[in-house]
Amino acid sequence: MASKTETSHSAANARKTLTGYASRTQLAVVGVTLVALLARFVSLGTRVAHQDEARVAYWAYRFMETGVYEYRPIVHGPFLTIVDGHLFGLFGASDFTMRLVVALIGGLFPLSALLFRERLRDSETVAMALLLAFNPVLLYYSRFYRNDVLLAGFMLVAFGFFVRAYDHRRPAFLYAGTAAFALAFTTKENALVYPVCWMGAAVLLWDHRLFVERAGERGLLSVAWERIKGTALGVWQWWPHFALAVFEFFAIFVFFYAPRNTDRLSGTDVPGLYEALGNPALLPAVVDEAVLGSWDKFVGQWGGGNEESYLSTAKALWPVMEEGAIVLLALAILGFVVDRYVGERPSDAVSFAAYWGFASVLGYPVIVDNPFPWETIHVIVPLVVPAAVGLALIARLGFESVTEGDALSATAAALVLLVVVGQVGATAVGTSYLDPQSEDNELVQYAQSSSEMKPVLHEVRDVAESNDGIDVMYYGDDPSFDGDNLHAPNPSSHAVPPAGDGWFARLPFAWYMEIYGAETDSVKQAELLKGDDKPPVVIALGDANSCSKEYDDAEDIDKYMDGYERHEVQRYLHDSGCVISTTVVYVDRNATDA
Repeated sequence: MASKTETSHSAANARKTLTGYASRTQLAVVGVTLVALLARFVSLGTRVAHQDEARVAYWAYRFMETGVYEYRPIVHGPFLTIVDGHLFGLFGASDFTMRLVVALIGGLFPLSALLFRERLRDSETVAMALLLAFNPVLLYYSRFYRNDVLLAGFMLVAFGFFVRAYDHRRPAFLYAGTAAFALAFTTKENALVYPVCWMGAAVLLWDHRLFVERAGERGLLSVAWERIKGTALGVWQWWPHFALAVFEFFAIFVFFYAPRNTDRLSGTDVPGLYEALGNPALLPAVVDEAVLGSWDKFVGQWGGGNEESYLSTAKALWPVMEEGAIVLLALAILGFVVDRYVGERPSDAVSFAAYWGFASVLGYPVIVDNPFPWETIHVIVPLVVPAAVGLALIARLGFESVTEGDALSATAAALVLLVVVGQVGATAVGTSYLDPQSEDNELVQYAQSSSEMKPVLHEVRDVAESNDGIDVMYYGDDPSFDGDNLHAPNPSSHAVPPAGDGWFARLPFAWYMEIYGAETDSVKQAELLKGDDKPPVVIALGDANSCSKEYDDAEDIDKYMDGYERHEVQRYLHDSGCVISTTVVYVDRNATDA
């Protein structure tokens, strides 16, 4: 029998070994995160802005200029507008700084795997970090100025902190999870879907526990009542912390959604956040507008959900899953099945995340207003947890086969891992770096320009820096044409979203003109461009063979553009009916001569 001293030394060595092993796991996750950050920052500003990026970034830039903010659901949550507005003020506005916040936070999300390290094996924790870092869809949209990666990532972090709060009974984890949960609600409106998925997953998890324990002679109602009483007691013991967490949630929510400097807007009598801080009597009105006012606006814009058929929406989303997440989906199914049926008992965290992810697979075609590629992010992120179990299992079986001298099994596992790494790696490189604007890339949404227009945009920037007066003239307005018109009869309507006529059709140019400081104007009569005193840059829609209707286009003014270099670029991937993608940019050859 071992002595007390020997037992003590053995326990100390065991703790040291476990600590060292955990540290290696943490270092591996940190290493994965550093590579993930590098992958997101490389050539981050190269791709021309997608129209949705340009639209939201334009308003962030206007917020930087004016300090005025009021929630507009068409632009989604306030997080990116407010954060990027301040970022532009510090570092200037560009495609790189526009995407910087999303790339930074998206690159750091592999660290969230450490929140689950006590619920997962060490190999599964590292596998989870790898999947968050290099899944092609997550990588592509971490290099894209949208809220979806932030929303899904914040929710995963919140879930991880809530799990740790449950495991360790530490209120600090509850407050950290609440902060992440609240930030998720400041990004995009479908944050509301997450608690619904979580409640459904919790019910399934609770049912599974009852099934595993078996009621026996006690009876199902008795067992269920015991669990309800135990849960209620735990909630009651923590009620001060839950109350403080609710306050924390609304404090963060109100801070972001509260209007700012609305006294500078005409037609509104809602006080702003800064006014309320100076006069606390205005605070109730600000809170009311931030909470109830935002809810009313959200319901008015997005309350209808998907109005198309379920199957057509699912069919539109499936190619994205097939292109960027088919391996992850297969690994998630494998991990869920193995975790559920092979071990002594399933992992609650793995089962919960699987229920959450599979419910999202079935549910998102119901709720999405438009089946755009980025919606798949909300399916992929929860499935990362069971997928990590599947990936680690394959790697573990291969390693064990090597140590046991089982060459056949080791070779099979190695081949599977090689196929997984090769498919994911090739897809990630192709979609994010080689063809990030190609219409053959399933991850690219239609409003992404398929042309390399950065050189001509840089010419326009140089013109704006050297020219006095109007720098850019937009041409085209045809009331009988139901496509896009570039003429703006009321330019002042472009001050706040949603902007008036002539603005939306100018995307993504409107974003670039704003950050270049270009003075713009528009005309609807071609003859006004006849003289020699026209601006050095003129932009008009091109002639699209896909549209049979007559509309104002570049052919109307070509005869007046002597001395101008003609550039043809695409606003979208391609012309589609009378959605005109082809755009002509005329630049005076002598405009930048010194």
